[in-house]
Amino acid sequence: MGYLFVSQGYLIEWADMTTTQTNGTSQNDTAAVDFAGLYDDHVEYSARRVRGSFEQEKVAIEVAAFKVPNLVRLLPRGWTPRRVLEIGCATGELIAAFPVAPDGHRVGIDISQSNISSARERFSAVEFHAGNFTNLSMPGFDCVILSDILEHVEDDVRFLADAACLGEYVLVNLPLEDNWINRNRNYGIDDASGHLRKYSLEQGLDLLKHAGLDVLEYHRIWAHETTVLRECRQLRHRHFGAEYSGGTAARVLKRMVMQLACAFPPIGRRLFPSNLFAIAQKSVNV
Repeated sequence: MGYLFVSQGYLIEWADMTTTQTNGTSQNDTAAVDFAGLYDDHVEYSARRVRGSFEQEKVAIEVAAFKVPNLVRLLPRGWTPRRVLEIGCATGELIAAFPVAPDGHRVGIDISQSNISSARERFSAVEFHAGNFTNLSMPGFDCVILSDILEHVEDDVRFLADAACLGEYVLVNLPLEDNWINRNRNYGIDDASGHLRKYSLEQGLDLLKHAGLDVLEYHRIWAHETTVLRECRQLRHRHFGAEYSGGTAARVLKRMVMQLACAFPPIGRRLFPSNLFAIAQKSVNV
């Protein structure tokens, strides 16, 4: 048993991670997978599209308390972008909340038509597109955001390199899951969150380098050391009457583990995953 590190990047639930993984790479054949259909029908994303659902409200908390602040802090001091693109925007919460200049323009693109339809209904000020971003004839963005997306794609290096061609800066939020509770997780197309692989900090930084990018600044953040998990637990209590899922014994155990992790940071940082937040530019040597 372990925590499910959902694709939004936070530890929320216990999940069964008892299957075997090898070398942190995908074990499942993705060659014939319809990824657009997969995310149209994915349980997690379907729940996010339901107005007022726990999942939708949880994503809003994650965006406001964790994702946007840690991405914005990477921008050059005193500078606000005018044109921002998010690739893999899902249901649109992050791109809708990302700050732009008064005359700015936000664009989001996702492979799932269902996600984009939901995003258009909720965030009319954002321009949304469904499909492959390589078909998007809109270069010249100030920032291109890739948040919790690279772990979902087959060729992460090429995906990142192609995305970097569309903007001056690339902002990356990448889950780092080389931790104890994910050690037996079965990564691949059948993963509960659709993660095809896991990354360590070194692998995450190497990914940026192999994509031809120079890292200007980065931070490694553990969600359990911030307020976001507490806010999500409070939300769960409002919806379901308890901060943790499961029976009484399971809830007590989860609370004890979280208290231990917070009281002893070295243990918590080995036990739980973290996130790499980075800003990068195309290398002048490429």
